[in-house]
Amino acid sequence: MPKIALQNLNIDTYREAFSNGLTLSSYLEMNDPSPEGSKIDAFGRLLKEGGIITQAIPERNIYPSTGEAFLRTTENKALFPEYTSRVVVNRMREFPLYRYLVASRTPIDGNTYKGAYIDMTEPKNKKAVEHRRITEASDIPLAKITPGKSSVEFYKYGRGLQVSYEVLRRSALDLVRVWLEEVADAAAENKSTEILATIKDGDGNDNAAPTVKSSELVSGKTSLDREVWVRFLLQFYRNGGANTIVANIDGLLQILAVLYPTVSTAGVMDELLANGLTVSVQMPQNLINTVTLLYSPDVEKINNKEAIIALNRDRCITELVEVGSLINEADRFIKNQTEIFTVTENSGFMKMTKNSARILTLE
Repeated sequence: MPKIALQNLNIDTYREAFSNGLTLSSYLEMNDPSPEGSKIDAFGRLLKEGGIITQAIPERNIYPSTGEAFLRTTENKALFPEYTSRVVVNRMREFPLYRYLVASRTPIDGNTYKGAYIDMTEPKNKKAVEHRRITEASDIPLAKITPGKSSVEFYKYGRGLQVSYEVLRRSALDLVRVWLEEVADAAAENKSTEILATIKDGDGNDNAAPTVKSSELVSGKTSLDREVWVRFLLQFYRNGGANTIVANIDGLLQILAVLYPTVSTAGVMDELLANGLTVSVQMPQNLINTVTLLYSPDVEKINNKEAIIALNRDRCITELVEVGSLINEADRFIKNQTEIFTVTENSGFMKMTKNSARILTLE
């Protein structure tokens, strides 16, 4: 594919990228691959060609351009939608809760999507499926990949910024970035709420997270202690381990009490460890010793019981994003010089495997 010069960049370039299921940045990079070790990509090189500086380098006495840099030519205007998208997406990916709940982000052309799911059950050969050996005369058990019964639901995330064309023109791009990052943070928080709902209830394809009571793990136990905690995490033995835990304030306090016991309640071994006894224990399965602990007020009680969500982040949630959903409205703002700058993105969340998440309930 030929390199796309700045003078040839327009809204049709976006449409061509979207028709191939690509963002503009990906499309430009395919047409003009960056040399190994390059600090900027193809889109960055177009910004440079347009004389647009987006970040300050104070030690070199270099400071960001104003919005005027995007508006002074038709070609530069065509860069603004992708600039907006990159700022928002990069900020969302750094949002503390969102970044630890999403395994991948997949652009798609449109807002209708049915996922494919793996079914590891095989009723005709149950023993083989249970990881026993396959006898010479038996059939090889099948793991079936089947299309989902329901489409993933898409919602619009973001906000409208009311800003005059004149204010945008005169504002430094580092200030514009702050505005966009505020919108991105709000969108990421709303997305995180939807992700937690998808983890708990599934995406409409019979993949809600299994729920286990503490009393089912340890008879008569209604609160969290070490034995309940370990037994719960070991539920992920065949699913790659649980590397992410999400809880509200009450659940979080119970977890912290288990992970960081006080000397007065700890056993002798805990006290020795706290005072610097050197003990090296390797647990390569990562089943109980390495987790990311997250707080969210959106973790609600289940049947009036505190809930703790555990998941294998790498196998749980993928975000599906309609390419161009943010771009089109930014382009409309530039063309019409309106005062409402809408920064939104259409996305939905798919649960990759059913048993990648489980929920522990406490009395």
